[in-house]
Amino acid sequence: MEYHIRNGGSRSSQNITKTGRSPGRASRKPMWILFLILAVMLSGIVTIAGASAPVASFTTNVTSGSNPLSVQFIDTSTNTPTKWFWSFGDGGVSEDSDPTHAYTIDGVYTVTLTVTNADGSHSITRANYITSLKSVAPPVAGFVSTGATGSNPLSVKFVDASTNSPTSWVWSFGDGGSSIEQNPTHTYTSKGTFTVTMTATNSGGSNTVTKDAYVTVSQDSVAPTASFVATTTSGFTPFTVKFVDTSVNGPTSWVWTFGDGNSVFVQNPTHTYTSEGTYTVTLTATNSMGSSTATKLDYISAELDEPIASFTADVTSGTAPLIVQFNDTSKNAPTTWTWNFGDDTTSNAKDPLHKFTTAGSYSIILTARNSIGANTTSRSQYINVSALTAPEASFSVSPTSGLEPLTVRFTDTTINAPTAWQWTFGDGTSSSEQNPSHTYQGSGTYTVVLTATNSQGSGTKTLQDVISVTGLTIATTATPVPTEVTVAETQVATVTTTSPPEVSSTETSALPIIPILIVIAAVVIIGILIMRRRPPRGHYGSRRGDL
Repeated sequence: MEYHIRNGGSRSSQNITKTGRSPGRASRKPMWILFLILAVMLSGIVTIAGASAPVASFTTNVTSGSNPLSVQFIDTSTNTPTKWFWSFGDGGVSEDSDPTHAYTIDGVYTVTLTVTNADGSHSITRANYITSLKSVAPPVAGFVSTGATGSNPLSVKFVDASTNSPTSWVWSFGDGGSSIEQNPTHTYTSKGTFTVTMTATNSGGSNTVTKDAYVTVSQDSVAPTASFVATTTSGFTPFTVKFVDTSVNGPTSWVWTFGDGNSVFVQNPTHTYTSEGTYTVTLTATNSMGSSTATKLDYISAELDEPIASFTADVTSGTAPLIVQFNDTSKNAPTTWTWNFGDDTTSNAKDPLHKFTTAGSYSIILTARNSIGANTTSRSQYINVSALTAPEASFSVSPTSGLEPLTVRFTDTTINAPTAWQWTFGDGTSSSEQNPSHTYQGSGTYTVVLTATNSQGSGTKTLQDVISVTGLTIATTATPVPTEVTVAETQVATVTTTSPPEVSSTETSALPIIPILIVIAAVVIIGILIMRRRPPRGHYGSRRGDL
């Protein structure tokens, strides 16, 4: 290139040769192309990363009912699924988004939905979601009765005769009375004709039957005439008598007096006479027209018989001294008692308490008396007393192991009547209780010793290392430090709904690793190219000649 330069008014020509390339337009074009490629690749990565597989979800219009049960399933999945696959649990399937399915067999069914789009698939399962029940036919109401016609008051027994197994009943008796029993009894207390209605119900529905003028009640014409009999009228005390009402003209209430100060208000009572004597019995029978009384003088004769002696004891064996409680169980009302305990001692108490101080076998004799006579019973070698010896120590432990602090219950099982106890628990502590509780505060194994004592001596029991106490251990778990860059991630999610349906869902998605690696490589290459093509600052080549 030629330049003309003035120098002191003259002009000269010089040729300057410029080498290298200036940082002008020519060098910028390849860089823009590389940046354009990078932008396209990044756009693709963003598109890939932003894609999401669907998340399955659904609902229904009903979840239970009688078969055939028609259920409308409605897809509520997110992230725009394009395909659906339903499994209804009875062998039926569908690929519709919102199918309708009919369950024709009674049972409980699990439903599964799998949804899919271009980015993946996802499933949801609801266990025991649909309940299809066997259809039930409604009842056909019907009833019969006993004694629907009679005088006031009239008690009528109604009997359900409905078909198809009703489970509940509602009765209306026509006089304002009602009942929800299956087979009620109703008493009409006023004159008239009454319509009876009954409604029977089961899970399939209900049905009503009405019987017009079904019950007819006439007015009483006369007051009752009281009368009665007894199954027996004499016997030995205690003497039990069954009385039977034989009154006529429909009495509705009864008052009995038995002559011994007792009375009742039932129709056919039972009464026990406990004292000797003769007794007058009275019955008063009443209806709406009036009342009547029947009295039988000296009707019941209760005689006193001689006693039948018998007795029991709370214990029959043990070590001396042995204290025994005797109880009289004689019949026919004895008034006096004579006991012989077989150790040259006696008692006149009804229920004596006696101490046997010497070892041996003792025969017991009881004589019971009343005004009629006496009776004697004996039991040979009934009480057996053994000599007191030194205790044979033994005990049980609960629990025998656990974490500190551990509380242990010790139970004395020593024989031969100990009167004192001494425990050592192996940790430096002790107790003189018979059945102590002790708390171990430190870990380790402990030997327990019991010494039991009575007037004849003592016995010792040792359980070596019977208690094992474990110390508390606090476990720590290290939390991993997350890395700054996650190249690939796999997510597994389990979705569980509350009952009635159990819902489980599993979804797996992965961010593509290859495009990310390509972007990283492209960034590295572009950086290298830029560094190599950039010339040093202030240098554009060499010049030829002087400026």
